[in-house]
Amino acid sequence: MQYRRRNLTLAALATLSGAASLPAHAQQSKPAEAPVMAPPPGTRDTIVALVRRFEGPLRKFQDIKPLTGLKVQGLENQPDLLPLIDTFVGDLDIRYVFDADSGYRYLTERDLKTLKLTRDQLAALALANQRRLYPKITVERPTAFVGMFANGGELEPSKMLDFDFWEKEKSRFGGEIVCAVPARDVCWFTGLKPADNVSNLRANTERAHKEAGERAISKLMYLWRNKRWELLEA
Repeated sequence: MQYRRRNLTLAALATLSGAASLPAHAQQSKPAEAPVMAPPPGTRDTIVALVRRFEGPLRKFQDIKPLTGLKVQGLENQPDLLPLIDTFVGDLDIRYVFDADSGYRYLTERDLKTLKLTRDQLAALALANQRRLYPKITVERPTAFVGMFANGGELEPSKMLDFDFWEKEKSRFGGEIVCAVPARDVCWFTGLKPADNVSNLRANTERAHKEAGERAISKLMYLWRNKRWELLEA
């Protein structure tokens, strides 16, 4: 895959980018002038998961389940064309998309039916596809106490979903891990102790989030504990 910035689209309705939530963008979109057509077909081997910002109540603990109550202007009578989004943790959600050089396109219930997939297969499939599509993604360690992903094609934040990786890192650090995803191409982490690690990561995260502009995701910090993510209180 090519490692460059790409737009995220929802069928023929709108281009969604930046840190704002899908519902906010979708509700502000202009009504389609023609009937909504089915999007071009995608393949199961290009399905990946994007971790993006969710505008709503913060979730203290990881809770991955289908997001309900989603409304998109122009799709009131076509619920099978609504994007498939899962809740996650803090101010983050998980968005399932088809990944192509031309951009990301939301996965829908209609796609699941066409591809003969079930909703509960998506998480594992998306993770396996990411590993295959982005074999050059690496962990850079500017110091012994900090790690960050590179060459992820803006899927770096999605590495939060690679739970096996975080268990191994927990062993490597000798304790719990703190992670942040301030922008679409940034996922960095450090150990919970000493406290200076977290203070430095928090300061860099807030700076990176501010500088990211439309590409910002979250300035919050997340703690890997008991094999799940939870919000790290300030």
